[in-house]
Amino acid sequence: MKFNLRTISGALISLYLVFCVSLLYWVVIYSGSGDGDTLEHVHTSWLVWQGKIPYKDFFQHHNPLLWYVGAPFVGYYEYSLRAVDAVNMVTVTVFALTLFFIYRLHKDFLTGRLGGVIAAAFCALPQESLYNKDFKPDNFMAFALVAGVYFLFGYLKNKKLYFLVISYLLLFAAFMFTQKAALLIFCIGLIVLWLLYAKKMSWSDCLSAALLPVLVYIAFLAFLYHEDSLSMYLKANFELNSHIPEVFYTRRFIHPSYEMTVPLLLAFFALARYVYAGSLYLKLTAVIFAAEYIIRMYYFTPFVYYFAFLHVMSSVMAGVAASELIKKRQWVALVFAGYFIILGGIYANIYRQRITVGDDYKYGAAGLVLRLTNPCDYVVNGYRIGYNLFNKDIDFIWNLKGQIDVIAATIGIRPTADLETLIRKYRPKIIYGKNYYDTYREYRGDIGKYPIHWISSHLLEEMYIPLNRDDLYILKPEYQSYDCRYNPRTKTYEYRDKH
Repeated sequence: MKFNLRTISGALISLYLVFCVSLLYWVVIYSGSGDGDTLEHVHTSWLVWQGKIPYKDFFQHHNPLLWYVGAPFVGYYEYSLRAVDAVNMVTVTVFALTLFFIYRLHKDFLTGRLGGVIAAAFCALPQESLYNKDFKPDNFMAFALVAGVYFLFGYLKNKKLYFLVISYLLLFAAFMFTQKAALLIFCIGLIVLWLLYAKKMSWSDCLSAALLPVLVYIAFLAFLYHEDSLSMYLKANFELNSHIPEVFYTRRFIHPSYEMTVPLLLAFFALARYVYAGSLYLKLTAVIFAAEYIIRMYYFTPFVYYFAFLHVMSSVMAGVAASELIKKRQWVALVFAGYFIILGGIYANIYRQRITVGDDYKYGAAGLVLRLTNPCDYVVNGYRIGYNLFNKDIDFIWNLKGQIDVIAATIGIRPTADLETLIRKYRPKIIYGKNYYDTYREYRGDIGKYPIHWISSHLLEEMYIPLNRDDLYILKPEYQSYDCRYNPRTKTYEYRDKH
């Protein structure tokens, strides 16, 4: 029997892939995540589940598809931290599908099975720094983009229209998860124009495939217009977000995480060594990788999770380099297998002592707040700390006060609220008792801190008791003289006077 290094290496790397995905599921179940964006999108999904309309009944500055994906899961586990676990499990599943499409890109169009397994393994690092387990639109966007590229290649290979329809719908879904996908989709659009010019696509197929996402988006905009929220959607998702890079003026760009170092180096090696003589699919992959690299490194990337799709494409290109190197020297396959085994061992050691810390800490302050409140209570998120999952908000702009509301006021969406007046009016059960600073000025590097909201010591002494955690305060018992009851007519929880 012939000793096949490629087969053995492929099997070992496949086991590593199973380990990575399993570890992410394990972390979700036993360790949770206190990531603020996850909690923000869980709360937004809950508002959608409650029948609220984004941009009309509450403020958001993202496209809405993520919340409609999350709403059934959040609704099923309403008023429980299991809702956060559920949507994070969905995120890990979507990440596993992303790995599958990376593999299929190689298997069907680039280098073959082994190259696909290696490429997926480069993207499958079970680290937390890329937030592969967190309920963020970037993770879902990355899946939709790579799947969209796969079906575009499928159309180029067999000229079947339904492949192009699926591709365009997936690219549209990426945009509806987060509008930051628009720049990359624009680049793919330029690729499509070149393919049309080179007669590798037909205009009739291209226009037919584009019809459905265009009609869906028009219907979506028409719905918002009917609900008198179209203007808010446009201002919040495009005008406001165009100012976000200014907020991060002094930290507009960061470097990719160290986990991306090897795939990026291999990706550039493949770009220089193999693309020129490669297939059409490899050339297109290289262009998409280069476009995403330029966007991420020279436009705006303040957080590591912005690199989600760059990590995908660098891994795809790294798989090309690895496959070509293995063709010349089969023992290199064992080098890659050993690399992933060592990496898996490192992460296994990192996580082996991670245990459940209890709901009061598993998701930051969210568990504590959930335990102390009932469905009728209002809750106010703090400065740079979010914890409101299933409670009412006292203001239209309810999250990231000191940043989003400052920009919104600057561009005329809505003036900043008088937070203390709102607290006296709604008597929220949990509040943040310190100042909310103008993050816009702080991130730009202005010297000093500039309070934009503050809670007076008089109000705190009169109505609240400190919780001795995260500067949180709870409403005094004498201000909680109401019963919480469900109103079947309005289908909401409402306070009723005990007397």
